[in-house]
Amino acid sequence: MKKNKLIILDNGHGGYKDGVYVTAPSKMHVFEDGFTVHEGYFNREVVKKIAFKLASLGIPFINLVPGPEDMPLKDRVVKANELTDQWKGEAIYISVHSNGGKGTGFEVYTSKGQTKSDEIAEFYLEAMAEEFPDKAERRDDSDGDGDKEANFYVLKNTKCPAVLTESFFMDRREDAELMMSYEGMRKIVNAHVKMIERALSGRKEIPVIIPNPDDIRKEKNRKRREAEAKKKSLSSGKK
Repeated sequence: MKKNKLIILDNGHGGYKDGVYVTAPSKMHVFEDGFTVHEGYFNREVVKKIAFKLASLGIPFINLVPGPEDMPLKDRVVKANELTDQWKGEAIYISVHSNGGKGTGFEVYTSKGQTKSDEIAEFYLEAMAEEFPDKAERRDDSDGDGDKEANFYVLKNTKCPAVLTESFFMDRREDAELMMSYEGMRKIVNAHVKMIERALSGRKEIPVIIPNPDDIRKEKNRKRREAEAKKKSLSSGKK
């Protein structure tokens, strides 16, 4: 795995400042029983944990917005592009989010058209499916890959490959409890780190081939017959 690219981590929206969620009342959801998800807080927790793992792996990274402020999108892009120039284009931008709209599952966005970002997005979908095999993988395979495409400002204006991940829906109870749980967040972080490692390795997705049960049974019977024939041949030779 090459470690010659800068990973630019961007936790979307704002966090807590003096105990107050700076993006309120936007980018949050309150359930009837009072259980509340602040997306900006979730995004920051995920990014902090990704950063810790990248540091342990010796992978260069920067947390684009380490404080609680909700930095304007234009400023985020300017800062990301300055870093990309410093690294002579060798950078990957990752914007971390959770979703809204009362759907379920995970998805990832890139800018429109076929770009270098598409493969990185595929690595995210692959890794999330590994960590959450029973959860919905929200894909758009109409153009031959699973990422969704949009003219999001941070995707179309960054100079380096860029993806925006959406790890579950904060306004769906099952998803919200999962993403805010220790185990759920651990798996989300793992998936992002896997995505980064695979992007740095340039590893193409390897299709999973599931053997046909009939073929497995036939192969077992063939090996059994060969073993019996060999045993019989050995017995005949002793006489």
